[in-house]
Amino acid sequence: MIKKTEALYPFQQNLGFIEKFMENLMESRMKYLASDLFHGLEMETEEQFIEALEKTLTTLQRAGIPAEHHVMPVFSDDRHRLVHDYKFSDLAFKLFCMHLEPVNEKIARLQVEWIRRMH
Repeated sequence: MIKKTEALYPFQQNLGFIEKFMENLMESRMKYLASDLFHGLEMETEEQFIEALEKTLTTLQRAGIPAEHHVMPVFSDDRHRLVHDYKFSDLAFKLFCMHLEPVNEKIARLQVEWIRRMH
């Protein structure tokens, strides 16, 4: 008779591979760098960014969607400085932009365009 742990050994060996595969799959879905959004949407303050990020994370959580599948903390090079940054999936990017205060024309037009496309 085969012991339970012996029977599972081939699967246990592959768990590290499977975890790494899933991690790489999630990372490949992250298309948008937050610092690029900050500059591209001409955001005015870091507080504006943090508020939109917190609302995005809350929305994902309340919808039962694991935030770590859509928002990944990373480090990036911003004007030759290493800075704490985030990568967003397409879903997180859209939620983030919808939660931004429309403090300038770019943000307002982006929000209006997405609403128009929904109809």
